Amino acid sequence: MSENTPAEGTPVAKPKYTREELIGLTWYGAPGDTEGPQVAFPKDGTGNVVMRHGADHDAPFLVYTPSEWEAFQAGAADGEFDEVEQQIPDTGPAAG
Repeated sequence: MSENTPAEGTPVAKPKYTREELIGLTWYGAPGDTEGPQVAFPKDGTGNVVMRHGADHDAPFLVYTPSEWEAFQAGAADGEFDEVEQQIPDTGPAAG
């Protein structure tokens, strides 16, 4: 994303957060859902957003820059993810 670069072609390095740094954050998820995706907002001045799996706090986490998070939210508001569930194969434990 070009808005994530100080000069064209020069990527901005995302901060590396340790699990210890993330433990003290306030995590937000959908009301009543403690096992789905959760986000937190580190107070380090970057404006980054961190996302984790609510049911597995040891799983890898994602770091979004402010421009990436804005693009994600805009895509969700525009319905870009509305048909994702329809693309999941009818296999696995939830299949009939």
